[in-house]
Amino acid sequence: MVASVRGERIELKFPPEANGTVPEQPWIPLLDVEHVVVDASVRLSSSSIARLLYRGIPIVFLAQGQFPAGIAAPFSRQHLCLVQQLDAVRDPGLRLGWAKAIVDHKIRNMRRVLQRLSSNRGQSTHASSWLGAMANQARAAASMDSLRGIEGAASGRYFECLSEFFPAGVPFERRSRRPPQNAANALLSFLYTLLSSEVALHLRAAGLEVGWGCYHEAENGRPALALDLMEPFRAPVADALALDLLNHGRLTAEDFEPGEEGGIMLKRISRRKVFAAWEERLQRQFLYRATGTRSSLRALMIEQAAGIKKAFQLREAFKPFLMN
Repeated sequence: MVASVRGERIELKFPPEANGTVPEQPWIPLLDVEHVVVDASVRLSSSSIARLLYRGIPIVFLAQGQFPAGIAAPFSRQHLCLVQQLDAVRDPGLRLGWAKAIVDHKIRNMRRVLQRLSSNRGQSTHASSWLGAMANQARAAASMDSLRGIEGAASGRYFECLSEFFPAGVPFERRSRRPPQNAANALLSFLYTLLSSEVALHLRAAGLEVGWGCYHEAENGRPALALDLMEPFRAPVADALALDLLNHGRLTAEDFEPGEEGGIMLKRISRRKVFAAWEERLQRQFLYRATGTRSSLRALMIEQAAGIKKAFQLREAFKPFLMN
């Protein structure tokens, strides 16, 4: 597919083999665009990239099977914000406090997802009370190493329970990545890539550096802060969407193929289904009980970026996302 910016809209040109997958309106008004995700199969000219950046629209470039190849974003002039962030994440006490909140809410969200899935099938989840206890342990962790051990144990048990809810035609078995060894893992990895990209964009829009995080260690090529903030969103957003797509037959085993570097990957044409479902999920309005107002998952991610920025500036507690 070729995408180009012409006037006040993005025009899309599909190859002949696209057939019935071409939308009725092959263009998008720029007024409706918050950011652009460019898949490996899409061509976007340098002049179109420049026009998007001039309009303040960031762009994520995806590399199949890996974290995004890069992000093109408008220049940030929030230099003081970066200084405050770096000073804050270098404080061990502050880092541990923020990290404990992130892991606590991640575990509580995993527990809530399993409860809902079990309730829909009229059964109980034996891991519910155990995950609740692990969340308590996370809040009381005395060190980062201890916290990571708690998070690892909770995630392992969670995926064991989650495997029961995947359809027989696309079984989960166990978590595998780099490369994913089956279709279920390939879909989860792709959705985690979209999630990390989404969070990274909102962090950059807030003037923050995605490489300086609280829970994940800083490392060349690692978007530590984006990985931090996406942790509580993993289960209710990516995992829940994967199950929805597979259990309702919107994706089947036929949507996957062997990867070029081994493992399994989504077919290019099938990624369009995922992109559409992703946008639908993130833009859907719902009543968020924590605030008593209507919101969307995308709006909550933007609020999370603003929240961690404020925590860095004021060196105060941070409240990660907690699902209804």
